[in-house]
Amino acid sequence: MMFGYFMYRTVCNVVGYLYPAYASFKAIKANNTKNITAWLTYWIVMALFSVGEGTADNFIFWLPFYYEIKMIFVIWLILPQTQGATRIYDSYVVPILTRYEKEIDKKLGMAQEQVTNQGPELVKQGLELSKQGLAKLYEVAAEGILKVSH
Repeated sequence: MMFGYFMYRTVCNVVGYLYPAYASFKAIKANNTKNITAWLTYWIVMALFSVGEGTADNFIFWLPFYYEIKMIFVIWLILPQTQGATRIYDSYVVPILTRYEKEIDKKLGMAQEQVTNQGPELVKQGLELSKQGLAKLYEVAAEGILKVSH
């Protein structure tokens, strides 16, 4: 590995997230529809890449130059000369999402309904479990302090 994970992460965070976030801010501030559309296209492709990357990392991280290839890909996505994100969006994302759009909308609607109906109760249960966990942590910590002090 020439660069390795640390260099890859640093470059990709700057090139893949920080710069696009700032450029998106500028596009919105200028109310530039063309740039807003371009950055939304980028963010859709980058979101899909990020989800896929997490899975791929578990299986093919050992390949030679794996991180370097991913870094070059992220740079390719963002460069205006290559229009990588637009190419992927037009060639793959639009056809796939268009084909499955109704099914995706249906599943998202069902998920939203479940979250709306069950979400508050799940949050309440989560908070209660957190309170119980913290109480137990304090109890164990207090016992440990007492043992150390005697």
